[in-house]
Amino acid sequence: MADTIPADSTVASVWGKLKNPRQYVAGVRQKMMTCAKQHGNAEVKIGVTGRGYQPCYRVTYRDGDVEHIYGSYWDNHQPLEREDALNQNWGTASMSTDEVDHFLKEKINWKGSTPKAD
Repeated sequence: MADTIPADSTVASVWGKLKNPRQYVAGVRQKMMTCAKQHGNAEVKIGVTGRGYQPCYRVTYRDGDVEHIYGSYWDNHQPLEREDALNQNWGTASMSTDEVDHFLKEKINWKGSTPKAD
């Protein structure tokens, strides 16, 4: 077994490894929705220095061609404010807000309607 997950890992690709998949992805989705409401878009990359059981994650948004960091978080969704959250520790692949939203709804067999954003 490899010591770390592949560099191109995403929230979707580690679902089966996550310690608490539904809680983890729901928390990621919430942070992304908040970012998207404020900035119009959001993407997430996960930390790839571990085995994928409880990866940290980073939410970013784009303003034109420039990517901005909205926040980096521990698996429990608390802010990661340490300097060791270096760029090379984050995956090379990302997921958009819509991708995470659809993925989670598929995994939990969501049947309801999505509330409209204000």
